[in-house]
Amino acid sequence: MIDKKLMRKLWEDFVYRGHLNRSIKPEIQEAWLRSREYGVNPHVRSGTQILTSEGLAKLQQHNHELICISLPLMENLYSFVKGSGFLVILCDENGYLMKTLGDEETFELANRIKFIEGASWSEEAMGANAIGTCIAMDGPIQVWASEHYTEACHPWTCSAAPIHDSEGEIIGILNISGPVEKVHPHTLGMVVSTAAAIEKQLQIIEKTRGNAVMKSLLEATTDTLSEGMIIIDTAGKILKTNEILHRIIDKKEHELAGKDISEVFDNRFFKEISSSKANVVDKEIKLKISGSEGQVGVLITSKGIFQHKKKIGKLLTIKEIHRVRQMINEFSGNQAKVTFRDIVGESEKIRKVELEAIAAARSDSNVLLTGESGTGKDIFAQAIHNESDRRYKPFIAINCGGIPRDLLGSELFGYEDGAFTGARRGGTPGKFELAEGGTIFLDEIGEMSLEMQVLLLRVLQDKEVVRIGGYKVVPVNVRIIAATNKNLQEEVEKGNFREDLFFRLNVIPITLPPLRERCDDIPRLAEYFIEKLAMRIGRSPLKVKSAFYETLQQYEWPGNVRELQNILERAIVKCTGKMLGPEDLPADLFADSQTATEKELPMKDEIKRQALVQSIKLCDGNYSRAARHLGVSRSTLYRQMEKYGVR
Repeated sequence: MIDKKLMRKLWEDFVYRGHLNRSIKPEIQEAWLRSREYGVNPHVRSGTQILTSEGLAKLQQHNHELICISLPLMENLYSFVKGSGFLVILCDENGYLMKTLGDEETFELANRIKFIEGASWSEEAMGANAIGTCIAMDGPIQVWASEHYTEACHPWTCSAAPIHDSEGEIIGILNISGPVEKVHPHTLGMVVSTAAAIEKQLQIIEKTRGNAVMKSLLEATTDTLSEGMIIIDTAGKILKTNEILHRIIDKKEHELAGKDISEVFDNRFFKEISSSKANVVDKEIKLKISGSEGQVGVLITSKGIFQHKKKIGKLLTIKEIHRVRQMINEFSGNQAKVTFRDIVGESEKIRKVELEAIAAARSDSNVLLTGESGTGKDIFAQAIHNESDRRYKPFIAINCGGIPRDLLGSELFGYEDGAFTGARRGGTPGKFELAEGGTIFLDEIGEMSLEMQVLLLRVLQDKEVVRIGGYKVVPVNVRIIAATNKNLQEEVEKGNFREDLFFRLNVIPITLPPLRERCDDIPRLAEYFIEKLAMRIGRSPLKVKSAFYETLQQYEWPGNVRELQNILERAIVKCTGKMLGPEDLPADLFADSQTATEKELPMKDEIKRQALVQSIKLCDGNYSRAARHLGVSRSTLYRQMEKYGVR
């Protein structure tokens, strides 16, 4: 180490003549050059930048955690130098003194040069010194005597080391300052060790805080899951559960934590789960909670938890079956989309039917919709469901005539694993289970086989189903809306339909009128369909000639509303202009309407009436044959019958 007097001479050579001797430590040379560049006065006798009491309080509050963590370690460091005239000082990253410990006599010397809490000892303020130069070089350094740039510090020896955060950024400086005569290289080592200990303590606290945050995040995440969760150790002891599970089984976390899982649940599955090595995926069971008579239908999945390839526990997820089915129904489109507001028509007959259907929706009784094909029975079924208390539950439609007889049973009632060749592994629920709480729409019920009618009757009577190939009874709560274009009373008389099932279904009968009996609604229906179809096809809005509607009203519509839709779509595609007219309609429809408008029965009123009556009698009440017999369309025949009071 350079002699104190020689160091003073080297300092004077630089301050007065700008000469830097090579024997000076390189880091001190660089610090002196920076100090001159900053314009620091080397002859100052005390600190020049000092915070107000309010500013110091704010600084200490901002660095409260660093001070609290550092203070015990600073006290430990001070215990080694106590009584030797040293100060232990904690500074912020900008060189402001925040906390000092030391001997009383040394404090008095420090006060004389304003080396106090709130003072800045950065290189910009005081030139080269242990605190400021430590910040500038981001490393530990010892500065003594005239190595300091300002004369205020020449009587001191100072050792400083930086304190870093987890990102490697300087957040503080630890410094020991004392009489220049007490300089010793070990002093710097003590400071470096203590600074490292502070950094380690900061890392531990940050890691602990991170673990706490992660724990909170994991707990929040598990509580937002849509399924129950249980974590058990290898002995079957419950370690963690979530809020969903607490709701499913109606138990609190403190009632479950630390207990053996087989004590909480009575199912055999849980008695074997700890020793079982295999994972389980969506196993369906009736969850039996110990001490409770209630059971909950659930799907359970179990998966091993491993650490360093060693199994340390299992994760069980529990999904309520009714919620799973609700999700399936939403994704598969098992929802009614139509309401009574969507039904187009203002005629007296359709309004009467709507009022009957609305009244039916307010009850929970079975409904039987009858009427010709294409009259909108499926539309009314959806509207009834959406007007009922079951509107937020599934609406599942099944066409009894569109599914092969052998498959209808499995569609309605489901089947167990291995029930038949090709059965899905694990089995599958039927429509009745999937519709739990909602509505099943059985379209074309008249086409159902007698064997299936027996099974359906049993479901309606007992309110429960048994899957094909199974034995477990599954309670079901569904409403039945059935529909047919047949006369079920006649089918009963013919032996094609069970009378007891007919009575079960025919609680609220609603008959939908054919389109020919609500001719006044045809323009409104046509206008509605034209707008929708043109948009779907990609056509710009079309105008419609009045003759177009008149022609539609003259047709008898054997296919009802469904036929009207098809013919309108054909007309829109055929139309090359921006206005629909009779010429865009199919030729046979146009010809029929011309016949209807041009042909009149060539008789006086009474004669006409008698002719109508005779023709209908000759044709055994078959109106189509009677119309052909008279050479007119069916629609003309109906109008004439209404005009002359023929029934």
